Amino acid sequence: MKKYLLILLAAIALAACSSTPSMKDMTVRMGDTDSIQITDMRSLMRNGVLTAQVTIQNDSKSNLVAYRFKWLGKNGMTVSDEEAWKPVTIGKGQSTIITGIAPTPDATDFRFELNQYK
Repeated sequence: MKKYLLILLAAIALAACSSTPSMKDMTVRMGDTDSIQITDMRSLMRNGVLTAQVTIQNDSKSNLVAYRFKWLGKNGMTVSDEEAWKPVTIGKGQSTIITGIAPTPDATDFRFELNQYK
């Protein structure tokens, strides 16, 4: 009986771990952004609104990129209009923290979109 209980608990733990998307899964890259590394990604509910924090690092000579957040609801569908691209300047070897606040309390998840600055 204990053996089956341990197997069941292990299966539940694996299922819980596999349902959490990785930073790579939560990032949408467009253009030539391979030299921009996502080093940390966090989120929390603050006053009933989702707040996201992403740390990026530049490993390139180019120092201009653009980003935006895509806010998703419980069903995985977008909960707001598409945000405008926001440019950020980041020197070679430097890192910066980008914070986004969901425009509605309906947002329960997000995607971080990164693009070449044009």
